[in-house]
Amino acid sequence: MSSSTPITIAFLLGSGVSFPAGMASTQDITERVLSGEGVVRHTNENYYFGQPLYSHEGMPDQYVPRVLIFLRRLKIEIDLYYFHQIHRYTDYEDLHYLSSQIYDSETGEYDNPAVQPLIDKILSDIRPILVDKENEISREWQLHELAREATHYIRDVVWHLLSQEPSLDDHLGCIRDAILDDRLSKVDIFTLNQDTILEQFLSQTRVQVNDGFTEPVRNVRYWDPELFEKKPSKIRLFKLHGSVNWVRFRTASEDIIDESIGIPLDRDIWHTRNPQGQRQLPADGRPEILVGTFDKMLRYTSSIFADLHWQFNRSLRNTPILIVSGYGFRDKGINSQIVEWVYSSPDRKIILVEPKPERLKKGARGAMTNNWDELIRQNKLVIVQKGVEETSWQEIEGMFFDRKR
Repeated sequence: MSSSTPITIAFLLGSGVSFPAGMASTQDITERVLSGEGVVRHTNENYYFGQPLYSHEGMPDQYVPRVLIFLRRLKIEIDLYYFHQIHRYTDYEDLHYLSSQIYDSETGEYDNPAVQPLIDKILSDIRPILVDKENEISREWQLHELAREATHYIRDVVWHLLSQEPSLDDHLGCIRDAILDDRLSKVDIFTLNQDTILEQFLSQTRVQVNDGFTEPVRNVRYWDPELFEKKPSKIRLFKLHGSVNWVRFRTASEDIIDESIGIPLDRDIWHTRNPQGQRQLPADGRPEILVGTFDKMLRYTSSIFADLHWQFNRSLRNTPILIVSGYGFRDKGINSQIVEWVYSSPDRKIILVEPKPERLKKGARGAMTNNWDELIRQNKLVIVQKGVEETSWQEIEGMFFDRKR
């Protein structure tokens, strides 16, 4: 491509780009989920880090211990399933997926005959925790309640660990330099990360970024996908798996329930008012984030995520270059779109910024692993064998801008 011809590019970022800023890894989160260290359930039905609410009165926590026993029993089954995959270990997303499958089967949300044999198998081991114990303020538990609590527990641990303050430096300098490159007419940034490191970093560039949220109204920014058309911007940001600061608010009045997705600027999700001044509450008390190996994809066609994934598909059709970093190619829905896109035109190319590409190839799902060598042969997959924090924009753009050195 001529260096004088403006082009569009897209970034696809995964959790690996957040590690240099001190964010918890998948393994870190999994260990915390399975240990339950410092995790307690509040009366608002959310899980937090701290002391049990009534520990000073000697009342036992009736939730976290049960959830831990349940998740550890599920882990045994998942470990057995992946036993022959040497580089595969059970993570919190696997646990969320299996918990949600049990919940959906028990409540009839999704019919899944394959789940019942699993339930029958584990029921004898978990039956003791379905019975209330002495000094507990509870009744007998149902399996679907336990499975639901497990999914809430995992989401809340993820939420709180990813909300911790990062140690920001210039590790995303290559993205900043791409944004400031006048030869690019549009830069779309898609991220699977739910932390806010990228937003904090982009704010330092002082370049206008369109993320689909309005200017603040009563200290809350609201999702409006039409902003991508109303307010064209060179830089657009899309968080395909949600964000720890996105909240689904609900306002009820005269039998009408109004819902919206908003970002409360002061992080207080319980005391906000809608644009009309009415009090609104978070619909389920936790952020809009997607968790789970395959159950994430069930949400790709609903609410804000339908808009975001439509934008992802549309953006890919309009760009010849996709720069990928920090992503392990473990999301089946995302992978399918990437492979379809890259093969659909001869000028499309993936630039992968990854320090250990062979390990990534082994851990990726089939859509990428099975096409990996062919993509390299056709020069549709080129690799910068470095971490994002070690990579300059000059190294990346030299792979698609033709110019004399």
